[in-house]
Formats: sequence, C-alpha cells, structure tokens
Amino acid sequence: TEEASSSPDLLMELLSSEELTADTVDLRPSTFASSDIRKVLLPLMTNLSVRVLYLPMDRIDLVCAKTITMMTKNNVGPPFEELHLSNLPSEEHTESESSRKIASMIISSLKQNKHIKKLHITPQDVLHQSIPSSIASILYDNTVLASLNLRGCGISHAGATKISCALASNASITVLDLSNNPLGNAGICSVALALELNSTIQKLKLSGTDIGREGGEAMVEALAVNKSLEVLDMSRNSLDDVVVTKLARSLKLNKSLRQLSLRSNSFSTIGALCLSLALYDPKNLQTVLDCNHTIQFLDIDSNQLSSECIMHTNKPLRWNALSSTENETIRKKVSAFLLESESNYLSFRDYFEGTTTIQHLLPNVLGCIPVRGSMNENSTVMYYLVKNLAVHSITATSCPGAPSVVKSSSDSMFSTDDKCNECAKDDNTCAVPEFVNVNHGQDVNNN
Repeated sequence: TEEASSSPDLLMELLSSEELTADTVDLRPSTFASSDIRKVLLPLMTNLSVRVLYLPMDRIDLVCAKTITMMTKNNVGPPFEELHLSNLPSEEHTESESSRKIASMIISSLKQNKHIKKLHITPQDVLHQSIPSSIASILYDNTVLASLNLRGCGISHAGATKISCALASNASITVLDLSNNPLGNAGICSVALALELNSTIQKLKLSGTDIGREGGEAMVEALAVNKSLEVLDMSRNSLDDVVVTKLARSLKLNKSLRQLSLRSNSFSTIGALCLSLALYDPKNLQTVLDCNHTIQFLDIDSNQLSSECIMHTNKPLRWNALSSTENETIRKKVSAFLLESESNYLSFRDYFEGTTTIQHLLPNVLGCIPVRGSMNENSTVMYYLVKNLAVHSITATSCPGAPSVVKSSSDSMFSTDDKCNECAKDDNTCAVPEFVNVNHGQDVNNN
C-alpha cells in the first residue's frame, strides 16, 4: 500500500501478517535508510507472496547484501519473479568501492537462482565497468532469467561485447533491452554476432544506441540467419539508405520477425521503396512469393519521407497483419497481383512457359491448390488464372510438344474416376491435369 511504502514499521507488519499479502515490495522511498531495509528484509524472508522486489543499491549495506544474497543464491524466502536494482554505483563515484562490490555480489548471486525471470538495472549515471562483467557471468549459468533490461545504463562497446559473448550461448533470455546506451558500431557488431548464434531472443530493443552503417550492416546479416527474433527496435539511430536497402533484402530471408521499428533514422524514399518491395513486389509471381509475409508492424516515421511514401510502404502490411497464417498472406498477395492488370496475367503465363519443374512451387502458391494428377519432371506446363476465379481455381494446359501427363492409380492425389474437362477421355492418359477449388483453411492432403 501507499502508506506501507513510506513507513518501514508498517511494511514490516504487513510482511509479517499471515492474513495480508503483498506481491510487490518497493524499498526505494527516501524514508528508508539502510537500518530500515535490514529490518524489512527479516520478515521478507518468511513471506511467500512477494513476487516483485525494488532495491535501492545506494542504501544497501553489507548486512543487507548478505541477506539478499542468501535469498537469491540459495532460493530461500519468497520466489521473486522480478528484481529491480536501482541507483547502482556509477563510474564517476570512485569512492564507493564497497557499493560496487555489493552490487556485483548481489548480481552474481543470481547464477543459481531458480525463480527470478526479469532483471531490471538502473544506475545513478553511467554504470561502472565492472557491472557488465557480473551481468555476463550470470548469463553463462542462469537458465531461468528471461528478461534483461539495461536501458540507459551507459554501457559502452566493451560492456556490450562481454554481455554479447554470454548471450551467444544463453538459452533462456527472450527479451533484451539495450536502448539508450552508447554501444556504437563496435558494440552493435558484437550484439549482431550473438544474434546469429542465439536461438531464444524474441524481443530486442536497440533504440538510441548509435548504430551507424557498419553496425547496421552487421544487424542485416544477423537477421538473414536468425530464426527466433520477433520484435526489433532500431529507432533513433543513423541508418541510411544503404543499410535499409540491404535490410530489405534480408527481410525476404527472415521468417520470424513480426515488428520492426526504424523511426527517427536517416533514410529517404529510396530506402522506404526497398522496404515496400520487400513486403510486396508485383514484378512477377516469383517476386511475390519471395516477399516477406511475416512483418505485421513497421514504423518508419520521422525519417526523410513524405506522408504518401509512408502510406504506400505500410499498404502491404495489411495483408500480413490481418492474416492468421503465412499461407493466407501469400494467398492475398498472389490474388492482388493477378487482379491488378492483364499484363500480370501475361507475366504469370510467361513465367511458367520457361519452367520445366513446377512441383516445388505448388506448396508456395497458397499452399492450398492440390494437383489432381501427377506431373512429369520433363513436362513443361503453362498455367493461367481465370480472372473472375482469382486464386480459387486454376486451369492448366500443357505446352505444345510437351509429353503427356500419365495418370497413375497409385497417385493418392488423383482419382481414377476423374475425366479430363478438356478432352473428356476415359483412358489413362491426359495432357491436361485437372484442378479443383479448395476452401480457405482446408487441409490440402484431405482434398
């Protein structure tokens, strides 16, 4: 309660009570001296309802630190899920050697902790260089910690490198916030390398971390291979058209990213156009299929862009955001591509005229249009879509001179009772495979 947060005695009574429960204990108010914190920690050890603990590190003495360490290291007392350490000693306070040792001792005690899932660290100014080493040490051993917030800690490239080395092998962290730290290109390159090796981080915040061209290109390379990241914030940096153009290419390879923030960077319409084409490129059917179908949120505001350019870039996001599955997104994009103009129908037909093997495309072309006949790899098959049927029905016609497609009774996708609509033959050979309409969401293998 608000009264308990300003009264140590009342807080002690609350923590000692068996009838009243508290899920959050905040010891940061200025009325709490080191002696008061020592008193509060005693009943806290026997309370099993507290889940969130706020500690002012500038008022934690050695006795308090040993009590806290006993709870976190030996998993004694309440099963904390969140630990907030505020006012950690900074680089400028050279006289507070004992404070730095106490902070390192508490952080290092989390190596064996089995409860704390979120760690939030806030320094007085710039975090002392010894603290990132302590943070890195727990990342090597801790298997429970899932969220690490180091926002505004003044971490340099040296500290980022230590933390990144530990993250490369860490298998528990899913959320990492390094925003408002002067990481620079060197620090971002180490983070990018960790991202290539890490398979658990889902949310990464790098807003205001001095990312330039070198660091941006390193992140682009990481995104091309990473398969876990879903949210990436690179706002308030210095990403230019060169980096964003490469980022657009990388997005076509990435299948996990859902949200991307590039707000307040330095790219122009050129970069925005590349991002738009990464989401929807109607050059031909293959470029449509190769687009990114997972990005649902893209923030490019506060760059060198007009409002019309931003609207054009965000237009393809509607297909991604409103679709429940990737196949549904592809279905919408291919449908839009084929309904845009007659020239698209021609490019669709021309695309397949030079294709000798099209079986590998079938799962990608919406993943919902089954072939009711087998296709010989040597057969050259030309596809065209009837305009009013869009992607719901496909007619296939063999090219002149192409070998006939043999119906096989052993082909589970083909019924021996089917007849060719084109030639109405009853025999077992037919040059025109038949397609059927399929409802959205219906299992292909059951058709």
